Amino acid sequence: MITLPVIQGPSSYKLTGHLQKFRENPLGFLENLTQYGEIATFRVAHKRFYVTRDPQLIKDVVITNSKAFQKIKLTHMFKTLLGEEMLWTDEALYMSPIQPSQLKQHLTFNKEAIAKIIEKHTETWEEGQLRTIVKDIRQIVIAVLLQLVFGISIEEKDKIHYVQALMRKKEKLGKIYIRLPLHQPDSDEQLEQLLFERVQMRVQNKTAGNDLLQYILNSYGEDSDEREIYEQLNSIFLSMYEMITHVCSWSIHLLSQNTREHLQLHKEIQAYASGESLSTKNLTYMRKIIAESMRLYPPLWLFGRQAREDIQIDGYSIKKGEIMLISPYMMHRHEDYFLEPSEFLPDRFEKGGSIDVPSYMYMPLGIEHQAERGMDYITEIVTIFLSEMTKRFLFQLTKPESIAPMAGVMLNMKEELKVNVHKVHAQS
Repeated sequence: MITLPVIQGPSSYKLTGHLQKFRENPLGFLENLTQYGEIATFRVAHKRFYVTRDPQLIKDVVITNSKAFQKIKLTHMFKTLLGEEMLWTDEALYMSPIQPSQLKQHLTFNKEAIAKIIEKHTETWEEGQLRTIVKDIRQIVIAVLLQLVFGISIEEKDKIHYVQALMRKKEKLGKIYIRLPLHQPDSDEQLEQLLFERVQMRVQNKTAGNDLLQYILNSYGEDSDEREIYEQLNSIFLSMYEMITHVCSWSIHLLSQNTREHLQLHKEIQAYASGESLSTKNLTYMRKIIAESMRLYPPLWLFGRQAREDIQIDGYSIKKGEIMLISPYMMHRHEDYFLEPSEFLPDRFEKGGSIDVPSYMYMPLGIEHQAERGMDYITEIVTIFLSEMTKRFLFQLTKPESIAPMAGVMLNMKEELKVNVHKVHAQS
């Protein structure tokens, strides 16, 4: 008889198992589990969880033995482990059912509109002014996504300001990163009414647009269900709002901390800026910056699979119903695969944003086959955003200490990110 290794983990005699400890400090709890090896276990009530940092085991769970494991919906996972709501679908995160070629064409068409939104928002910023920059990022991203998703242009400023005010109302008082959306029926209903009316108008009038609403309408053809289309678009709007705000905010935090990298990025942008327009095609260092930002603070920091049946995998015994958790945050900081894993080192990435590590070690949006589509879309928007911002400003952190992440649905910032903005004078 073959004796399988026993998976180790902390003990707990509470009825809820390790739930309280996990919720108190999720990242610290996962870090503590690494002392038990590349796979460890803990319990939540009667449910057994495993956490692994082994790329081969991850591949064998998610790919090789995929029929033996089912995907856990992110909504269910975060509700169980953190008690937090996530009001977008997994499909929205991966931009289903829009095709990659459509997304590329869509962003190419809207690039100038995004630049115009950023210019309008920042035109009153003063030299050396102290900004609570994440609040600015939120407002800009809302305006950008209203344009990209629903075709609400910057000229419709009353609608944009209205949505921005409603979104602010949904935020938790005193939080830097919001956990969208905080349930407040009045603001929820008002936001839904405005955006649903936009969908109704386009469906009934059969007018065309260069937005995601148009691509969704095209996929439905003549059988357009207004409510279903709205729900799909709203989910994309909320998920992209969270993801893009997340990557932009952590990227600016890292740039404001690292002057050398910030200046190198600015130099690259100046080299490819042409008058008022800016080509992002050749911004190779920018893509390294974004990739490294998503390594340190991945938009999707935790996901999982549940065993459909009893299975022995890579020498371990997993019973039916038990859950294997995978944390990109922990994987990306694995000292065996990343040199100085806690340091901001954009040049660890290759020219195209790839990195020389085993498969399933770098996965900012998980490892679904559609993840690349969602990541490409987020990366391209963040590239345009950071290019336009860095073309205009350099960011200086008000204090040298790094802001620590706090795990919720997203990796929130534990305190406000305040930076001094310094205007960049255009080169002649």
